[in-house]
Amino acid sequence: MHELAVTEYVFNLVKKQADAAGVSHVDKIHLLIGDQCDYVPEIIEEYLQVMSEGTSLEGVKVDATVKESMVKCLDCGSEFTRHEFKDVCPKCGSENLKLNRCTDFIVKNIEVS
Repeated sequence: MHELAVTEYVFNLVKKQADAAGVSHVDKIHLLIGDQCDYVPEIIEEYLQVMSEGTSLEGVKVDATVKESMVKCLDCGSEFTRHEFKDVCPKCGSENLKLNRCTDFIVKNIEVS
Protein backbone atom coordinates (compact mmCIF):
# COMPACT_ATOMS: atom_id res chain seq x y z
CA MET A 1 0.00 0.00 0.00
CA HIS A 2 3.00 2.32 0.34
CA GLU A 3 2.92 2.61 -3.46
CA LEU A 4 -0.05 5.00 -3.16
CA ALA A 5 2.01 7.92 -1.84
CA VAL A 6 4.80 7.48 -4.37
CA THR A 7 2.24 7.12 -7.17
CA GLU A 8 0.59 10.40 -6.15
CA TYR A 9 4.02 12.02 -6.27
CA VAL A 10 4.74 10.62 -9.76
CA PHE A 11 1.28 11.59 -11.03
CA ASN A 12 1.55 15.17 -9.75
CA LEU A 13 5.11 15.60 -11.03
CA VAL A 14 4.42 14.24 -14.50
CA LYS A 15 1.06 16.02 -14.87
CA LYS A 16 2.59 19.35 -13.86
CA GLN A 17 5.42 18.95 -16.38
CA ALA A 18 3.08 17.75 -19.14
CA ASP A 19 0.66 20.63 -18.56
CA ALA A 20 3.49 23.18 -18.54
CA ALA A 21 4.79 21.80 -21.85
CA GLY A 22 1.34 21.72 -23.44
CA VAL A 23 1.42 17.94 -23.89
CA SER A 24 -1.92 16.45 -24.88
CA HIS A 25 -1.20 12.89 -23.75
CA VAL A 26 1.46 11.04 -21.73
CA ASP A 27 1.88 7.53 -23.09
CA LYS A 28 4.57 6.06 -20.86
CA ILE A 29 6.50 6.90 -17.70
CA HIS A 30 9.98 5.41 -17.32
CA LEU A 31 11.04 4.83 -13.72
CA LEU A 32 14.30 3.73 -12.10
CA ILE A 33 13.58 1.94 -8.84
CA GLY A 34 16.24 0.76 -6.41
CA ASP A 35 15.84 -2.81 -5.19
CA GLN A 36 15.74 -1.57 -1.58
CA CYS A 37 12.61 0.55 -2.22
CA ASP A 38 10.24 -2.42 -2.26
CA TYR A 39 7.90 -0.67 -4.72
CA VAL A 40 5.96 -2.91 -7.09
CA PRO A 41 5.79 -1.29 -10.55
CA GLU A 42 2.55 -3.07 -11.43
CA ILE A 43 0.82 -1.58 -8.39
CA ILE A 44 2.11 1.89 -9.27
CA GLU A 45 0.69 1.45 -12.77
CA GLU A 46 -2.68 0.30 -11.37
CA TYR A 47 -2.91 3.33 -9.09
CA LEU A 48 -1.95 5.61 -11.99
CA GLN A 49 -4.78 4.16 -14.07
CA VAL A 50 -7.30 5.23 -11.43
CA MET A 51 -5.72 8.63 -10.70
CA SER A 52 -5.34 9.56 -14.34
CA GLU A 53 -8.92 9.07 -15.52
CA GLY A 54 -10.00 12.13 -17.47
CA THR A 55 -6.49 13.64 -17.55
CA SER A 56 -3.63 13.79 -20.03
CA LEU A 57 -2.20 10.69 -18.31
CA GLU A 58 -5.23 8.49 -18.87
CA GLY A 59 -4.09 5.02 -19.97
CA VAL A 60 -0.43 5.76 -19.18
CA LYS A 61 1.92 2.77 -19.01
CA VAL A 62 4.82 2.35 -16.60
CA ASP A 63 8.20 1.02 -17.68
CA ALA A 64 10.29 0.34 -14.58
CA THR A 65 13.92 -0.63 -14.39
CA VAL A 66 15.06 -2.08 -11.08
CA LYS A 67 18.58 -1.06 -10.06
CA GLU A 68 20.35 -3.59 -7.87
CA SER A 69 22.27 -2.72 -4.73
CA MET A 70 26.00 -3.25 -5.03
CA VAL A 71 28.59 -4.71 -2.68
CA LYS A 72 32.15 -3.40 -2.76
CA CYS A 73 35.17 -5.29 -1.50
CA LEU A 74 37.20 -2.86 0.59
CA ASP A 75 40.35 -4.94 0.06
CA CYS A 76 40.52 -5.52 -3.70
CA GLY A 77 37.99 -2.90 -4.85
CA SER A 78 35.81 -5.26 -6.91
CA GLU A 79 32.08 -4.61 -7.02
CA PHE A 80 29.28 -7.07 -7.47
CA THR A 81 25.52 -7.15 -7.11
CA ARG A 82 23.88 -7.81 -3.79
CA HIS A 83 22.42 -11.03 -5.24
CA GLU A 84 25.94 -12.31 -5.96
CA PHE A 85 26.90 -11.69 -2.32
CA LYS A 86 27.91 -14.90 -0.56
CA ASP A 87 29.55 -13.51 2.66
CA VAL A 88 32.91 -13.12 0.94
CA CYS A 89 34.27 -11.32 -2.10
CA PRO A 90 34.02 -13.66 -5.11
CA LYS A 91 37.31 -12.28 -6.45
CA CYS A 92 39.66 -12.31 -3.44
CA GLY A 93 37.72 -14.07 -0.66
CA SER A 94 37.82 -11.06 1.69
CA GLU A 95 35.10 -10.52 4.28
CA ASN A 96 35.85 -6.76 4.35
CA LEU A 97 32.77 -5.73 2.34
CA LYS A 98 30.46 -2.73 2.17
CA LEU A 99 26.86 -2.90 0.97
CA ASN A 100 25.78 0.17 -1.00
CA ARG A 101 22.00 -0.02 -0.77
CA CYS A 102 20.13 1.27 -3.80
CA THR A 103 17.18 3.30 -2.59
CA ASP A 104 16.82 5.41 -5.75
CA PHE A 105 13.39 6.27 -7.07
CA ILE A 106 13.67 8.37 -10.20
CA VAL A 107 11.30 9.41 -12.96
CA LYS A 108 13.80 8.99 -15.81
CA ASN A 109 11.64 10.31 -18.63
CA ILE A 110 8.22 10.23 -20.20
CA GLU A 111 6.91 9.43 -23.66
CA VAL A 112 4.21 11.70 -25.04
CA SER A 113 2.02 11.98 -28.10
